[in-house]
Amino acid sequence: MKKSFAVKILFLCMSFLILAGCTNKGRKQLTAEIEFWSFPNFTSETGEGGGFEKSLIEAFQKEYPGIKVNFTLISFADGEAKIEAAIAEGKAPDVIYDAPGRILAWADRGLLEPLDDVLATEKPYITTGLLEISAGKDRRSYMYPMHGGPFSMAFNKEMLEDLGLIDLLPYKRLDRCWTVAEYETLLKSLKEKLPKGKTPGVFYYKTMGGDQGTRAFLVNLFGDANLLNEDYSKYIFNSSQAVKNLKWTINAMREGLLLDGAELTSNDAISMFAESKAAHTILYSPQLNKMYDGKRNYKGKDFTPIYMPFPNDSSAPLLEFLAGGACVFKSSDKQKIEAAKLFLKFAATDEVWAYKLVKATGGFPATSKIQIETSDDEILYNSVLQKFFGQYYNNITGFSKMREYWNKALKEASSGKDIQNVLNSFVKDADRTLGE
Repeated sequence: MKKSFAVKILFLCMSFLILAGCTNKGRKQLTAEIEFWSFPNFTSETGEGGGFEKSLIEAFQKEYPGIKVNFTLISFADGEAKIEAAIAEGKAPDVIYDAPGRILAWADRGLLEPLDDVLATEKPYITTGLLEISAGKDRRSYMYPMHGGPFSMAFNKEMLEDLGLIDLLPYKRLDRCWTVAEYETLLKSLKEKLPKGKTPGVFYYKTMGGDQGTRAFLVNLFGDANLLNEDYSKYIFNSSQAVKNLKWTINAMREGLLLDGAELTSNDAISMFAESKAAHTILYSPQLNKMYDGKRNYKGKDFTPIYMPFPNDSSAPLLEFLAGGACVFKSSDKQKIEAAKLFLKFAATDEVWAYKLVKATGGFPATSKIQIETSDDEILYNSVLQKFFGQYYNNITGFSKMREYWNKALKEASSGKDIQNVLNSFVKDADRTLGE
């Protein structure tokens, strides 16, 4: 009896191994051609745009020689429009690496494949918050989260040292938390000492791009000015504190403490910081810093960006944060879907390339399986900034439309219109998007 039972167990184990081997072999022999699109989320060792993605594809195709991956690098300027045009023509790419805002909007329109099958074995290792913001209204996962990180301010350390102002930046303070008064003192000193043609910083609002920076800036300052209520059912950025924050910002632009960025985009403002035309930027991250490797220039040399939270007089600072990952578009070709899922699974879990992917973003891994080792004080500080993450609303209904109203409000307030009326109109319009 015992011998017979042991033989049966051995037979079952062998059958399972054979079946698993056949399944894996079948996947290796899968034949398909897929399209992979990505915004400039990654840097490469060569500095070539799209260089990392091409190397990733090459490694994947060695593992799965029957799958051909065509890559398209799209820009933040017109990438969204190109994606929408492709969708309208019935030619959506199979895989896109992006953020939850757009991805979940596509999911709401029924354009994406759920990824719970791909994530099944990995969910226990992925940060809970990132899993939550990767899920659609039906609570199914539509984004495979791979990296994340905070957005904050950044200052040019060497410039402040040369101007004798470095001691006005409390970057040696625990958590680096600071007040509006301290920030204003630094801005006034910078205005006084900077040579002609340079500015303490830029408040940009030409377009919606990079508006996570302007929103984070304005919900902090004097504090108690969240964008939404706690259950995300109503916009509340028309309180007396919100008005106070926006008034301070308008006055700072009028006084030359911040450059009025009516005709400047977020990219323009960050480029001015990288070129040392601005002493600080209100939108920065390790990922953005990595993208500007080789482009930062102060007196002919690279400089050190010092990351700082937004000043907040009422509480701990509230930061916006980035989450990045991949999604798979629906297709009538089941092999394309399977190939696309294999590709993003490879990118997220391969022992070599998963680590390289996170490193190429300049962010932090979504999974505890990947550990980033660094001795860089500024990168280490960014890991501390995660405790200041504020509201994440990029995946709520009407987010894209709300951004239009936000940009409109900034333009109207800067043009001299009554700030309370401007913010009342913003809240009214933004509330309407929650039901669209």
